[in-house]
Amino acid sequence: MATAVVSHEHGLSWSRAGRVLGGNPGSVRRPVAFLVVAIIASTIASPSFLTVGNIKALLTSSSFLIVLASGEAFVVLMGMIDLGVESMLSCAGMVAAWLVVFHGFAGWEGFLCAIAFGMIVGGAVGMLVTRVRVPSFVVTLGTYWGLLGVALLFNGGNYISPSQGSHVSFSFGGIANSTFGISNLIFIMVGVVVVAQLVLSYTPVGLWVRAVGSNEQAGKAVGLSTRNLKVMAFVISGSLAALAGVMITAWQVSIYPTSGSGMSLQAIAGVILGGIPFSGGRGTVVGAAIGALVIGVINDIIVLVGLSSNYEYIFVAAVLILAGLQARGGEFVK
Repeated sequence: MATAVVSHEHGLSWSRAGRVLGGNPGSVRRPVAFLVVAIIASTIASPSFLTVGNIKALLTSSSFLIVLASGEAFVVLMGMIDLGVESMLSCAGMVAAWLVVFHGFAGWEGFLCAIAFGMIVGGAVGMLVTRVRVPSFVVTLGTYWGLLGVALLFNGGNYISPSQGSHVSFSFGGIANSTFGISNLIFIMVGVVVVAQLVLSYTPVGLWVRAVGSNEQAGKAVGLSTRNLKVMAFVISGSLAALAGVMITAWQVSIYPTSGSGMSLQAIAGVILGGIPFSGGRGTVVGAAIGALVIGVINDIIVLVGLSSNYEYIFVAAVLILAGLQARGGEFVK
């Protein structure tokens, strides 16, 4: 009897914690709560955090990770994982730069070729996962290493910049320029998140994605093409990773074979912070974007207070553990 009382009290305590931290699993309130706490802590640590210039810089530097997390969200929503997005980012950036600098392609042509490259590789990954039945973890770990190798081959392991060609611009249609004093990269990032969330919330595709993530067998029973939906998720992830690659190339005015280093795990961390469980089936792209922004805030405050960038991993680990605790608490909120 005493054990039952303790268990009941334990469940109630987790239930209260789950409500305090933001409602049911998949709710956008949880990542918003994390973001608010991160902003308050950052403002206390550095009053310059909330300046207009710093906020613009934060959103610009976080735009690549948010775009990556938006694509990753579709894969995780279906109960899979894509570990190769950072290599796709750098490889697609190298593709675009290589075509523009060394082969005379126009910026927009290099841009489209990079996106097409991301879609093709994403489709191939999806086919291996669905047709050959190789686990997504294994396939995307392979693409992580394979695409990194391809990126290194493009220019002998060296970076590519406009200075290596004649009269070459890395504007790619002006995506790194500013409009009304705001970087176009921010507008692109917001556009990606909004469109992806609209697809997830207001189209049959979004309903099918969540249905397959929740119960694949039930999806098959009602006639859903689960294979095609999974391939589509990897195509979205690959194309958005390629878009992030072109964005970071335009922003840096150069691209390195390792420009995306560490971003795969950061994108996955953003998705989990955003309330999408590894089991899939529930969550939002907006939540994943906010989760990625939380990581961006952590990186920004580390720079502002003058800490070593190595602290980033410790702080992100702490936030992820907290996210795990609040998700655990959410299991008792029914």
